[in-house]
Amino acid sequence: MWRATELNYAIYSPGATTGTTNARRFLVLRNPTYGGYYGTIGQLDDSGRSNYNGMLLSGQRRLKGGLTVLANYTLSKCMSDPPTTELTGPTITDPTNPGLDYSACDSDRRHVINVSGVVSAPKFSNRTVQAILGDWQVAPLVRWQSGSPYSVTTGVDNAFSGTGGQRAVQVNSNIYGDKSPNNYLNINAFGSPLPGTYSTLRPNAFYGPSILQNDVAVTRNFPDGGRRLQFRWEVFNMMNTANFNNPTTALNSSNFGRILSAGDPRIMQFALKFDF
Repeated sequence: MWRATELNYAIYSPGATTGTTNARRFLVLRNPTYGGYYGTIGQLDDSGRSNYNGMLLSGQRRLKGGLTVLANYTLSKCMSDPPTTELTGPTITDPTNPGLDYSACDSDRRHVINVSGVVSAPKFSNRTVQAILGDWQVAPLVRWQSGSPYSVTTGVDNAFSGTGGQRAVQVNSNIYGDKSPNNYLNINAFGSPLPGTYSTLRPNAFYGPSILQNDVAVTRNFPDGGRRLQFRWEVFNMMNTANFNNPTTALNSSNFGRILSAGDPRIMQFALKFDF
């Protein structure tokens, strides 16, 4: 996989500040005469790794009595280097130790459960009842998945190297607050690495809140010879569940540990389709 590394990083020395970053860059120290003409240099190469392992269990009840049910469960683990597709900036935090950034993928979801079904109304012998209750279909879908990974960062250049995304140091095993949106993470569980050093904490070391999604689609067909009118009503997040996003994870933020956003609320849409 493609990844990007900073080649002209700044080298720490006592008394270093972020204001002296360019004066401490690798090429300046190698050649003071010409090295100053170069700033950040990103190297894009295909040395990145990624692997995925998963187990999928599924069960299906085929159509019988107007009911179909499909359920599946996935247990998986995805690991990778920080990937990129273009030179938009280095993805490796410590240019001298790129292997430290090998960790959980951004898309890693350890557990995923899906249950879906289709319920079709039966055919009624009474024409009036059939006209009211017949030809309906209800299709519910329930999805639960464990949370997405995130990194706890310092928010500043502790290593004075000119690279971003530097991670915090975990100093306490109890990383959570009360897990409420206003106190999801315990700020006392993290600290900053010593000046000129990087944390050994890997990226995406922690996982956010799980997500529960309840969707349903209700349809009815109104056949008329070779033509058909279909009514469709779809409800996303039917139970209006609050699916919180990951918390703020930069130590220098006044909102550290707080969850400031969530997924979509209940959304409904209607449609009419005419086939002729």
